[in-house]
Amino acid sequence: MDINKDFSLHIEGTSLGDVLPLLKDLANGLTNHSQWIKVLHRTLICDELPNEEDLSSEAHHLCKFGKWYYELSESEFKNDPCFIETGDLHIQVHDKARKLLKEKLSGKAISSQEYNDFTDTANDFRIAVQNLQFSLISKVCAVDHLTGVWNRHAMSYMINKEHERARRTGNGNVVAILDFDDFKKINDQHGHLAGDRVLKTAIKYFVKNLRKYDIVFRYGGDEFLLLFPDTNTNYASKLLNRLRQNLKKLPIKVNNTNNINISVSIGMSKMDGQSTSAEVIKMADNALIEAKSEGRDCVRVWNLE
Repeated sequence: MDINKDFSLHIEGTSLGDVLPLLKDLANGLTNHSQWIKVLHRTLICDELPNEEDLSSEAHHLCKFGKWYYELSESEFKNDPCFIETGDLHIQVHDKARKLLKEKLSGKAISSQEYNDFTDTANDFRIAVQNLQFSLISKVCAVDHLTGVWNRHAMSYMINKEHERARRTGNGNVVAILDFDDFKKINDQHGHLAGDRVLKTAIKYFVKNLRKYDIVFRYGGDEFLLLFPDTNTNYASKLLNRLRQNLKKLPIKVNNTNNINISVSIGMSKMDGQSTSAEVIKMADNALIEAKSEGRDCVRVWNLE
């Protein structure tokens, strides 16, 4: 598929340029915390005096990771579940470390349960940071790894861009939603690997037979959204019906002995800049529901021109 070169990965308010420094800071923060834990263990084992900051109830604010984290606490990432979990576990690590240090200073023996509780929480924190790194990467990862088409993160940016262009120029676009018929049955009868093969083969067929500037997104599960710039519903309907009919004749190998044939249902709507992009997608979805209610394996248009 020909990829739009001007797509700069500005996805849901997040750009690649924003995220890469955060990923670097997270990696540095994790390294710093590993070094801190090393010093903490040495303090407990070798009877060294603890750092005064580690005895403070605000220790989670004072360490390098904490300073970085709380600078971001009012950023666009503050509602990310992984970001919140990382912060909660960071506090717990410092609270449990402080308890161990105070017991050591008072001459009390540290129980194995307390020590294991601390190390388990420290490990949970490390995993949470890794999950946060993955969450940040996923915000700018624009390609669906199974099928190779754009994913839903990329879709919001590109749909809005084409909608604005349609509003400005008056040129019409078409949005279509494609859904595989009885896809659950394929997974149930042949397994999920077979289902993946069906998706990859069918979408590769569509991409190969669309125009180079038509765009395909994985909308979710076995649903795909197709965007046709500078197109009317009459042309798109004829094209999709032809592809749908030919796809039914395309045998897809699901294991060493079996081939299956599949069908798809498609709903579509025009995008002329008058309705919002969300409304256009909703109309295409309504047309898809209509296609399925009329027996599947067909194309339906929500607003005929």
